[in-house]
Amino acid sequence: MQIRKSVWLYGVCILLLTLVMVGCGSEKAEKTEDILIGLSLDSIVVERWQRELEILVATVNELGAEIDVQIANEDIDKQNEQIKYLIEQDVDVLIIVPNDARAFYDVISEAERNGIEVIAYDRLIMHPDVDLYVSFDNVSIGKGIAEKLMDTLSLKTETGLSQPADEEEAANVYNLLIINGDPKDNNSKLLNQGFYEGINGYIESGDAVIVGEIWANEWRETYAKEIVEDLLAKGTRIDGIIAANDVLATGAIEVLSKNRLAGEVFVVSQDAELSACQRIVEGSQLATVYKPIYDLASTTGKMAVSIAKGEEIITNDTIYNEYKSIPYLKLDAQVVDLKNMEQVVVKSGFHRKEDIYRNLGDGK
Repeated sequence: MQIRKSVWLYGVCILLLTLVMVGCGSEKAEKTEDILIGLSLDSIVVERWQRELEILVATVNELGAEIDVQIANEDIDKQNEQIKYLIEQDVDVLIIVPNDARAFYDVISEAERNGIEVIAYDRLIMHPDVDLYVSFDNVSIGKGIAEKLMDTLSLKTETGLSQPADEEEAANVYNLLIINGDPKDNNSKLLNQGFYEGINGYIESGDAVIVGEIWANEWRETYAKEIVEDLLAKGTRIDGIIAANDVLATGAIEVLSKNRLAGEVFVVSQDAELSACQRIVEGSQLATVYKPIYDLASTTGKMAVSIAKGEEIITNDTIYNEYKSIPYLKLDAQVVDLKNMEQVVVKSGFHRKEDIYRNLGDGK
């Protein structure tokens, strides 16, 4: 699927901020057709990864280089073996979406010994030989959806739409549930940091309490379903749910729907999957986050080829990965709700309007 590049305009601006020379291996390909990029993906279960894989492959091929893709299907041992295989193929650059931020120390050290540059794609890798990190501002994403949730809850109270069932609820203390992502994924921790930046003021003032919080191993929606079911079974009121991605939001909303609470409990998440966008226009989800994955994937593909050719690349930040500060190309994202769905998601070409409104059947 071709995605329009309107969001690329902001990327051009931020790319002018800082010039960073990424260290080169001992030898670089003299011709683009001699370049081989290795791509190691944790999985393509989530919708976004399938699309990004297509964009990355197309970008590298359009530049005249080759790309070898390995998909580990969420298996750490398998991903280790696949990265070793790519090293044996003498790739010029490795792009890795890790299952576990700390699981690939030895194999990445081997890549470094072989003069292979390593790009951590979207998920940070804890290793001193990582050369570049390309991702979104995950702290900002977490904070953005948390603030959206709290603003909506506050507005609901101010406009009198909230009808407390008893005197205890009349205090308007918001009961919040946090469903974090996989604890092995550094993005989960960055998102969690953002969540709390968005809600800490309410917690400290006594206007909100956390009634439950979990970490979902492998990003499985089963964890989301279980904690919502448990809280409701105990009679715990839930006013808002912050989910680390749309898959986890799917699980939570499924349980809310069975209990006739979908739309009554505000749910926010991120990734702007089609199902999440559909839920937003249908009223069962409050918001998600649109991330311009075309920019992320295509820019990473271009950078990988440039690094293989020994060229200078541009980043706009650095990030500490427990060993050193590494060059970081940080892209922005945008919170999406019913009001700006068409302006952001449809206009960017990320999803078609008819697909988003498909289930409404009202001609939108």
